[in-house]
Amino acid sequence: MVRLSNHDNQNGSSGKQHSVHKTPNIPIMNSPFANIFLSIQERIKTNAPSIKHIDQDLGQLKNARPPVSWPCVLIDFEDFTFEDLSENVQLTNGTVVLRLGFAPYSNTSAATPAPFAEQALNYYDIEWQLHQLMHGWRPLKNVGSLCRTSATTQKRNDAYRIREIRYSIAFEDYSTKRTLSYAPATLIVDEQVQLPASS
Repeated sequence: MVRLSNHDNQNGSSGKQHSVHKTPNIPIMNSPFANIFLSIQERIKTNAPSIKHIDQDLGQLKNARPPVSWPCVLIDFEDFTFEDLSENVQLTNGTVVLRLGFAPYSNTSAATPAPFAEQALNYYDIEWQLHQLMHGWRPLKNVGSLCRTSATTQKRNDAYRIREIRYSIAFEDYSTKRTLSYAPATLIVDEQVQLPASS
C-alpha cells in the first residue's frame, strides 16, 4: 500500500502536498484528488492528441448539446471510502471514472461501406489507447496504480456515444497523522534514602 503523508510530500518551503510527477505544466495542489486529476489530464493531453477536450465531469454530457469538443474525456472521482488505521491515518479506496464521449458519425451495419464503418468504430481504438495510458500507471508518486474494473456504454436517447471506464485506486493518507512529542524523563532522588557505601 502506498502512503500519502505531509512530510513526504512537502514541496520545499511552499507547504504544498501530494506532489505529482515532475511535469512543468502541472501546478501542485494540496488535495490529492486535484493532483490526480491534473496528472491524468496532462498524461492524456500529452499522449493522446486525438482527444480534443479533457475536463472535470460536471454533467456536461447530460445537456442536449454538450459544451465540449469531440472526442472528449471527462474525469470524476466516485465511491471513495476512508478507513481509520491509527493516529488519524486513513486508508483510502475509490474509483476514478473516465467518460469518453464521441459525436455522432456513421452507422456500422453490414451494408455500411468499409471505410465509413472503420471510421465509425474508431472510438474503440481511442478507448484502447486511453486504457493503455491509464492501466497500471501511478498518477502521483505516492498513490497506487490505476486498475481497470469496468467499461460500459451509456444508454442515451441521442446519437452521442459515451463510454464509461472505471479504474480503482488506493492510498494511505498520512496528512492528518498526529504528531507525538516526548518530554525527557525527570529523575527524583529521595534524600532520606541512605545509599550503601562503595567498597
